[in-house]
Amino acid sequence: MSRGKPDFWMMLIIFLLVGFGLVMVFSASYYDGLIKHDDAYYYFKRQLIWAIGAIFLFFLFSNIPYTLYRQHVGSILLGSLVVLGLVFVPGVGETVNGASRWVQLGPIGFQPSELAKLGAVIYTASIMVKKQEMLHSFRRGLLPPLIVIGLICSLIVLEPHFSSTVILIGSCLTIIYCAGARVKHLLLLASAGLPVLVWVMMFERYRLERLLIFTDPWKDQTGSGYQTIQSLFAIGPGGLIGKGLGNSIQKLAYLPMPQTDFIFAVIAEELGFLGGAFLIGLLIAFVIRGIRIALKAPDQFGVLLGIGIVTMFALQAILNLGVVTALLPVTGVPLPFISYGGSSLMISMSAAGILLNLSRYHTLPARNRRNKTHLRPVPSSPSPSQLKT
Repeated sequence: MSRGKPDFWMMLIIFLLVGFGLVMVFSASYYDGLIKHDDAYYYFKRQLIWAIGAIFLFFLFSNIPYTLYRQHVGSILLGSLVVLGLVFVPGVGETVNGASRWVQLGPIGFQPSELAKLGAVIYTASIMVKKQEMLHSFRRGLLPPLIVIGLICSLIVLEPHFSSTVILIGSCLTIIYCAGARVKHLLLLASAGLPVLVWVMMFERYRLERLLIFTDPWKDQTGSGYQTIQSLFAIGPGGLIGKGLGNSIQKLAYLPMPQTDFIFAVIAEELGFLGGAFLIGLLIAFVIRGIRIALKAPDQFGVLLGIGIVTMFALQAILNLGVVTALLPVTGVPLPFISYGGSSLMISMSAAGILLNLSRYHTLPARNRRNKTHLRPVPSSPSPSQLKT
């Protein structure tokens, strides 16, 4: 394969999102940083350091040929399972608010589930290419990869981290569908898996409370419905143009941790409908551009890998925005590229780097094909003798 230039528009969209996120993390967090850490720049400085590291990873992964991931998919899968298991190791896994989602290695902490989602997408794209001739058979074609995906999901549920499980399952099933799996197999799988997801959701009391309260959060204004109510109190007064950057009221000890999962509420309050629409427009542009890159990849693995990565981002953005606007029950999903958090930002930029690398391998060949088409000689009309023959 010939290597061309990366997609300029995708790079522009990604850096606009990261820059927008840095500005809003500072605006949303300076009061929280001043009260809790006696430093208004506390969260911003950490996010800036993570952003610099994430940009390095972005350019690193954008220069690694995406075909290498398929060659080393076994190591990637094993690594994902190992890091997921680390959260349960005493002294390594860190429990926050009753959930063991973090691994602390010295001064560095990260969420293994973020890495596992990307690893599962790479694995699913690779195995679907390998199983292409057997997709007509559920037992031989779909069951083996589904067992592996189910194992990864089980480890994430045990943390517990239900929202990451939903994103992982949605991304992998999208890859399987696009690979050519039979619809009836997917429907049977959905009918069997949906009750399991419902049971998992209802197994923990706090999940059930969130599910029951999200339709009317005012039933429990100081408990399960508090975050949703404060988020709506932020979005509503924003109006068309907002109160102005830095002028949010809800971030002043009303909306808990406004720089993380509910940062969009602060964006809507300070920048209004126009600011929120601009951000959503950037996210939509990212998805559209990503789909375009995936569909123009030179092989099936590239197509499926690109679709899986784009789906992962799309589902994460939809879940976050749905929670903030009270359309979905509250769950811990950061807004890609925007929310405060090193793990999310670094994995997001790494995945975006893989997507950008995909764009390098269709630009040049496509141009060459067009040139060859223009230079192709027009066939001459047959001579009378040839017609007689």
